[in-house]
Amino acid sequence: MDLQLIAIKIFRVLFIFVSLLPISIYAKGIEIGDKQVLESKILGEEREYFISLPTSYNQNNYSSYPVLYLLDGDMNSFFQVFSGMVNQMSVDASPTIPEMIVVGIVSQNRVRDSSPTHPLIQYGGTKNEALHITGGADKFIQFIKEELIPKINQNYRTSAYKVLVGYSFAGLPVIQSLYTTPETFNAYLAIDPSMWWDDQHMLKQLSHFYQSPKLNKRRLFVATTTRVTEVYPKEN
Repeated sequence: MDLQLIAIKIFRVLFIFVSLLPISIYAKGIEIGDKQVLESKILGEEREYFISLPTSYNQNNYSSYPVLYLLDGDMNSFFQVFSGMVNQMSVDASPTIPEMIVVGIVSQNRVRDSSPTHPLIQYGGTKNEALHITGGADKFIQFIKEELIPKINQNYRTSAYKVLVGYSFAGLPVIQSLYTTPETFNAYLAIDPSMWWDDQHMLKQLSHFYQSPKLNKRRLFVATTTRVTEVYPKEN
């Protein structure tokens, strides 16, 4: 299967389930993933993450798997939904995607880690001093690239193909990663990203990004809704 199509195929089903949250799908006695902790020198703090392995992972010792890195990936939120759907879509009688390792990165300070710039203006145009913590997306991306990904590659049988997924405000570091470190991931899924941020800062970077050398087989899938029509032109 052409792994370049992973992002679109995953999203077609996952977006439906994301829109249904917050539906509780806890099931006692069922192990969904393994919780781990990484001491980050880049962030200066411990970071929690969850690991979900493919069904066939422990059935052999030679297969390698692509990895889906999920932001906002704590156990009580998106991790259960994404890992469950990835498993279902990959082991069905007619699988639509390859089996994948899912890494859910817990949101420890969502506003700080997701924001690529440091404004004090919130949605709606009013000033909010609580936004003084913003602007940490680049450091967060560096943590994923230089500490988390090598850790996952060291401990698990991973292939070279990687996908980064983020929803709403966590969609901003997905696009920022594509802008600044496009070599890190093969596919980027930004689900209803907060493109209003900092006077549409991310959208304004597009023209400069398009002038960069042509990317080699990188994919960006952006899903939007009509709730922010002033940000997205109608023809898009």
